[in-house]
Amino acid sequence: MSEQFASPMDLLFDEESLLLGIEAEDAVGGNIGAGLDWGSAIGQLMLNPGLFSRLTTLRVSLNREVRSLLKDWNLGTATSVATSTARERLLQKLRMPTPQVRERIEAILQRDELYGEEFISNRQVLRELILVMLTQEDWETIAAVAADSLKVQIMHQASALENLGE
Repeated sequence: MSEQFASPMDLLFDEESLLLGIEAEDAVGGNIGAGLDWGSAIGQLMLNPGLFSRLTTLRVSLNREVRSLLKDWNLGTATSVATSTARERLLQKLRMPTPQVRERIEAILQRDELYGEEFISNRQVLRELILVMLTQEDWETIAAVAADSLKVQIMHQASALENLGE
């Protein structure tokens, strides 16, 4: 993959990029924050390209599911910013999972029946994982960002209305 034109998201889950990050950490003799923070389990993940591919499928499927979930909640114009914030939080949890989240992810990665298609279609599995990954604090952040976005839109419209009256 050409790093010159790659997006940060592509680089994060690109096997070659991740290996380069691990090599960079080895070269300086410590952790420089490259790649996923899976501790000693990263070696096992990298030695199994199929498992690594499943992690990418899981990440994409989680993004799709959280977008669908928030769309179903009918948040109006705040849906986009809420979805973006939720995706950022999910990515953080994938990069640096708690032991409980990592255990759940590893169990899902081992379930062959989930990976027969481009995306995981079992919405229950995805929603259960979202519930484990996103804490009350994460949901509060998502709600606050959505509320702020809506406030900005309302104030912009009110300002435009005032300008019409002048």
